[in-house]
Amino acid sequence: MSSKHYSLLITATVWAGWTSIMLPRMVVTALLPTIEPAFHITHAQGGLLMTSYLYPYALMQIPIGALSDRFGRKRFIVAALSGSSLASLALLAVQSFEQMVVLRAVAGFFAGLWYAPAISLLTVSVSDNDRGKAMGVALSGPSVSDALIFLMVGTLGVESLGWRSYFLIYAIPGFICALGTWLIVRHVPRRPEAPQRTREDRGNAWRILLGRDVLGILAFNMVISLATYSLRTFLPVYFVQARGLSSSEASLLMMAYATAVILASPLAGYLVDRFGSGRPSLVSLLLIGLVTLALPIVPMGLPAAVTLFVWGLTGGWITTALSVLITQIVPGRVRGTFLGVLNACVFFGAATGPVILGYVADIGGFSAFFALALGLCALSSFIILPVLKAYWRPKSVA
Repeated sequence: MSSKHYSLLITATVWAGWTSIMLPRMVVTALLPTIEPAFHITHAQGGLLMTSYLYPYALMQIPIGALSDRFGRKRFIVAALSGSSLASLALLAVQSFEQMVVLRAVAGFFAGLWYAPAISLLTVSVSDNDRGKAMGVALSGPSVSDALIFLMVGTLGVESLGWRSYFLIYAIPGFICALGTWLIVRHVPRRPEAPQRTREDRGNAWRILLGRDVLGILAFNMVISLATYSLRTFLPVYFVQARGLSSSEASLLMMAYATAVILASPLAGYLVDRFGSGRPSLVSLLLIGLVTLALPIVPMGLPAAVTLFVWGLTGGWITTALSVLITQIVPGRVRGTFLGVLNACVFFGAATGPVILGYVADIGGFSAFFALALGLCALSSFIILPVLKAYWRPKSVA
């Protein structure tokens, strides 16, 4: 097989693996309107199904890159796909909500083995000229999985199949991708070892980390993730319990969001290259706030679908913009470390938000839920606006 064809095959393998690992992770949100009454749990308890997954997932992001470089990428990728799929398959037999939370934590631990080895494999398997395109394809996997989840739950329903069946269905692709990865991935050369960091490098890293701009970006990502991941988790529940939709109708409505997210990343990249980080971020912030304000009052049907489409299309612009901005602020020798810290902050917020906002929905209803989400959006804007002002125009990446 030629090098070009092998690169394409690796890109397709990483894309398929990412899509398959996201299916059992995110199907919980579409099934939550059925899972909550099945176990007689509150919204805060329902949020634990995402929290228990995302905390171990976030913790594994820090050590796994170094471990995979030392012991080989393929074995961690296969372990991630197999382990998370097996934990999802085991959800078929759970007898209590507590068992389900434990299995979600196990799935999150194994899924946390995926990102660094898979992206590292991709970057050393494609040429420099094709690396950007390969990353773009791979990064579309989570968005495609979202669309598949809402399309399938929306068309097949939950009542006829039962919510447990979806964990069986979505475990199968992970096992197939694990086997495919084991058979396809040949020996891949290791990355050249980076020069050992000096005490001066570590001191500079701490000074950058404690600087206003980087702290602002990290704090913003944590706060905004509290709001956006909670919205993403509980919107199907809200549509069913407060707006009178069925689970299938709620999933079909969420298709508007999932479809837009697929288009969002390449559009965000173009806008950041064209206008810098400031303007796309400001537009994204304003529209996130307006969508959060509109969702409790917008009529169901086309108006709600348009609102969700706008959120999916624009809500992630600021995430892309701030990831680019980090690469502009941070020197190349410590850039990977800071991107890892940034990712950890996102998932810490994502893991914490559903429990906190779910509890607020339990005691104050969804009106209080949306009010708190809007307040978190406003707080995050207050944190990040001084940083955006300082980096309003495009800057070259070092």
